[in-house]
Amino acid sequence: MVRWRVQVSDDKGPSLPPSAHVGRYQVLAKIADGGMAAVYMARRDDGEIVALKRIREEFARNKDFLTMLLDEARIVSHLRHPNIVRYDELGNEGGQTFIAMELLVGQSLWSVWEGCRARGVRLRYEMIAWIGARVAEGLHYAHELREGEPGQEKPLGIVHRDVNATNIFVTYDGDIKIIDFGLAKAANRASKTAAGVIKGKVAYMSPEQAVGAAVDRRTDIFALGTTLWELACDRRLFKHADDVKTLERVHAAEVPDPRLLVDGFPPALWAILRRALSRDPEDRQSTAAEMASELDAFVAGTVDVKVMAEVMRELFAAERARQIAWIAEASAPGGRGVAEPLQSRSSFWNADDKPRLSALPGVRPPAVLAPAPVPPSGLHSGQTTTRKLVPIVIAIAVVVAAVVIIALALR
Repeated sequence: MVRWRVQVSDDKGPSLPPSAHVGRYQVLAKIADGGMAAVYMARRDDGEIVALKRIREEFARNKDFLTMLLDEARIVSHLRHPNIVRYDELGNEGGQTFIAMELLVGQSLWSVWEGCRARGVRLRYEMIAWIGARVAEGLHYAHELREGEPGQEKPLGIVHRDVNATNIFVTYDGDIKIIDFGLAKAANRASKTAAGVIKGKVAYMSPEQAVGAAVDRRTDIFALGTTLWELACDRRLFKHADDVKTLERVHAAEVPDPRLLVDGFPPALWAILRRALSRDPEDRQSTAAEMASELDAFVAGTVDVKVMAEVMRELFAAERARQIAWIAEASAPGGRGVAEPLQSRSSFWNADDKPRLSALPGVRPPAVLAPAPVPPSGLHSGQTTTRKLVPIVIAIAVVVAAVVIIALALR
């Protein structure tokens, strides 16, 4: 269970020096600075190495923010699943508000996608489906959680509401973890989302979420479907430079058939994604467990955690070695810590690795007949194939011809 105890902080927010103590935790080194918190590596009093998020002073002073933080703690305190990051404690010691959580060593799924693009390879369809199945299993566990006395349990009604590639983490050992339940909906939240207010990354919302309507577990299924479609097609689905247009696309939920965009796209995978991306929630998989089962059937045992780990080691060999060395140095007994924050660096630009990487069971060369991919941060391609354009052009030509004939007849 997560322990939580917070109060409005008077902390001014300077960086914590190595060997400083925050509650039960000894700070070892800074990992990175974020918008709302600085993240440190720390050693708990039982010796376990954890990640320690120290909330920035301007947020620690905000009562509304602390209420949201407590809400998140109440949600994650119930989550104990191999595909969900583990939260240990939310507290306030000496005016410092912090969150202690599992230390993950690896990359976000978004970084994995970018790493593949930089090397000119793509994750195989079976690997994308395997990742999706693990995420779906974690989501189903969260969706099904109940609390209360035996025989009187009530569903918590947890919905993540922000499933996307940046909130899916892949460790170097090949494990898949869902992170960031900060926007999660749950029955026991003290802070409620007002009617008509939308939360989450716009390009990964469900149609009902995009208009501020009530959401349930099927919103997470839609978001996971969007994420997997993008990875498999190597392009954005609904993203537009203008958030309003992105919302319009999400609400319309017009999903291009990937078989018309990518040569050799598996019909079986498209059937799963098409169902998950149905505009009507009633037409989607009823549970994330159902989606996980369908994805695993497509994988058919061809991918496992070992294959994922092998791909991660090849994609991020230099970065993995750097992170492991940094952690070893920072956590060495009697050490003084390290001066440089860990941060994350891109380390997959060596073209010499392409032939070896392309031979791995978890990656595939780019489809030969696929249109030029749009960068992950780019706009939705909006492309259609020639086969789809021909009847449109013919129809326009017929209409124009008819108008000309009528105009000539009336002269």
